[in-house]
Amino acid sequence: MSSTPRWSRGLAVAAVVGTAGLALTACAPSAPSTPSGAGSGSAGDATSITVGMEAGSPHEAFYREMAAEFTEETGIDVEILGVPHDNMHQQFLSDAIAGGGAYDVLTVDQPWIAEFAQNGYLAPLGDRLEDADRDDFVEHTLDTVTYDDELYGLPFLVHNLVTYYRPSMLEAAGVDGPPTTWEEYRAAAAATTDPATGVFGTMVPGNRDGEVATRFESYIQQSGGDIVDEDGAPAIDSPEAREAFDLMTGIQFEDGSSPEGLHDLSAMQGQFLEGKVAMISIWPYLWAQATDPAQSKIADDVAVALNPGNPDQVGTTFSWGFGVSASSDAQDAAWQWVSWATSSDVLARKAIEQLSPVPRTSSMETLAGSAELSQADRDALAVFSESVENSTTMPMTPAYAQYQTAIAEAVSAVMSQQQTPDEALAAAQSEMEQAAGR
Repeated sequence: MSSTPRWSRGLAVAAVVGTAGLALTACAPSAPSTPSGAGSGSAGDATSITVGMEAGSPHEAFYREMAAEFTEETGIDVEILGVPHDNMHQQFLSDAIAGGGAYDVLTVDQPWIAEFAQNGYLAPLGDRLEDADRDDFVEHTLDTVTYDDELYGLPFLVHNLVTYYRPSMLEAAGVDGPPTTWEEYRAAAAATTDPATGVFGTMVPGNRDGEVATRFESYIQQSGGDIVDEDGAPAIDSPEAREAFDLMTGIQFEDGSSPEGLHDLSAMQGQFLEGKVAMISIWPYLWAQATDPAQSKIADDVAVALNPGNPDQVGTTFSWGFGVSASSDAQDAAWQWVSWATSSDVLARKAIEQLSPVPRTSSMETLAGSAELSQADRDALAVFSESVENSTTMPMTPAYAQYQTAIAEAVSAVMSQQQTPDEALAAAQSEMEQAAGR
């Protein structure tokens, strides 16, 4: 799995944004036949629930603080069980396979949604969500918790990659604002590169991990394609993927605007915060750290913009959310938590505290007028939201983990110059088709 740090005003924790390991498979019960949670699992009069969350994360800290308010409003006691990040998937999966019901609410990383839903481990929620609430979620955000046209959760964090840049470096190089196209991006990166001082225009990812796969998927979408076709079949061996490789290899090997080596997320964000890079594509969590003088050497010289496009200024969107365990005996009470924890007011407070994007339009409107945020913070949050609204998500398939592994192998092979793009894409296409059973 690929771990991506998230920050809450300087608090660092590890979190999965995309899974690059093999998906786990097991014999499982069929999906529940009652979407509303009626029947033996309904327990409408339940007075307590258990919520499984990532131990040590800012999300766990926030909701622990808020749990008493939920209890006061609903009369339902909440026990939050922290699960170490690296154990979350396996622990939730093991409990679901056994039908143990240890958790009523699961904190779900998006790549798990399809796997858990297909095997009947999450209760469908589409019939529970009111139209007014559905309409309040930013466009595409509910797609991140939907499998086979059914809703299996509600997101509390939906985000994608955006471009962080240093305005002073672009201005000094004669670049008029953040680039909006790949051509402009390459030119700006070249103009701000000075190897003699160890300063580069950007950094191209190449390490074999889920992060590099996520970035490559975004590049393909920026070029107007995707890693699957309209029927959901793998389509990585495409002209758009070749264009993505042209961009990456052009910056790295032709322009020399990226340092030598196979870079991972940690190196990329570290070099940017040290003032050694003019532009970088990173998740929204970096904003709180980048603007904190205690953690960043560029705190007074950083801004964010939509990623450049060829032609689309987008980034693959991912989420974390809450789902109701299909083996819970308190599904009605669990749904009350899911609904409350992703409500407009709660998400607005979470965004203000953590400087993180939120998936509700009404919450974003609250942030736009919040006196608790600086204008720079409000502008950054607006960019994060706009990027999500303009973008689409990953393929919602149980094979996604294997897709990411194949993509990471392809990118690493090309950026280490062990394979040509044609060779790497052909191999990735074959691996993805095998994973999809095609």
